[in-house]
Amino acid sequence: MRKRIFFLSVFLLSFYFSRAQNVGSTPEYIISLTSEWTGERFADGRPKVSDALLERLKNISIEEAWGVLRNRGYHNQFEGGWTIIHPDEVMTGRVVTAQYMPMRPDLEKYIREKGKAENRAQQGGTNSWPIDVLTEGDVYVADSYGKIIDGTLIGDNLGNSIYAKSNRGVRIMITG
Repeated sequence: MRKRIFFLSVFLLSFYFSRAQNVGSTPEYIISLTSEWTGERFADGRPKVSDALLERLKNISIEEAWGVLRNRGYHNQFEGGWTIIHPDEVMTGRVVTAQYMPMRPDLEKYIREKGKAENRAQQGGTNSWPIDVLTEGDVYVADSYGKIIDGTLIGDNLGNSIYAKSNRGVRIMITG
């Protein structure tokens, strides 16, 4: 009985504290995470890396890129196990990331209410919300937490929307 009361209390407290979170990141939060950026920014706070720099990056090797990162103290910026569909093509871009946790029925109503307050589209699934912020030159990277059963994060409509908005592509991580 004590265990039940304890776990119920923890559950209720976690739900209470989750109410303080946004569905998406605020511009202020993004700016605080990228405070050393001195250039132009998008309205949502993301650094606007120039298209010219993105094009220049296509001509360097991965070793050269790693050298620059390591020299600036970025030693743990690696994710392995990617399946490369077009090995002869180089993709660069400003990354827009999304992370999807398995949807709980008790949380879905709350997520949609928060999304409505943040002026996010109400028709369709919430997986379109990160796609809505894409601009030319962005690369959409999503962590699906290993989701395979009951559909994917994107189908043909959202995939076409990603390409139309970004003129780039998609990276899906299946972790978990």
